[in-house]
Amino acid sequence: MTTHQSKKIRAIFKAEHRKLLNFIRSKISSLEEAEDLLQDVYMQLMGNLNALETIDNLTGWIYTVAKNKIIDRYRRRKLATVSLDEPIENGSRFENVLAAELPDSRDDSDRELIYRAIIDQIEMLPEKQKYVFIQNVIEERTFQELAIETGESINTLLARKRYAVQFLQRELSEIKKLLNE
Repeated sequence: MTTHQSKKIRAIFKAEHRKLLNFIRSKISSLEEAEDLLQDVYMQLMGNLNALETIDNLTGWIYTVAKNKIIDRYRRRKLATVSLDEPIENGSRFENVLAAELPDSRDDSDRELIYRAIIDQIEMLPEKQKYVFIQNVIEERTFQELAIETGESINTLLARKRYAVQFLQRELSEIKKLLNE
């Protein structure tokens, strides 16, 4: 690569730096993570200097690399798992929260049976639905908080919770009948 081509690449990257960072920030809420991703784009650009000679639209290529880096980040990122048996933030356990909702007329063995059935069904939810359900219903976190944490839209999170609730309602209909007897 000639010095002229190298200067051209640096000029394009410098001219696009702010817009590219804003593009990444529109997909990732953390400034630090966005800057890290921008650095990764720059590193890939510099690592492919020889191949860049054949690229007609370098600006488009840079944005494509940024988009792919964002997608890769979301694919690699795993949601923190939540145990239903561990104490939640306020110190109580899900079992205690659920026990407060069950009728007092139930004996301990019925309560344990109901609790286990609910836990088993929650555990069967797809990971992302389970995470949103637990965080919103049990941990009492808002969808806004979850959207910031996960980088997902509020509508996506609402849909996941709705699917989780529908699944649980369907799967736990027999227990609901028992409770209503």
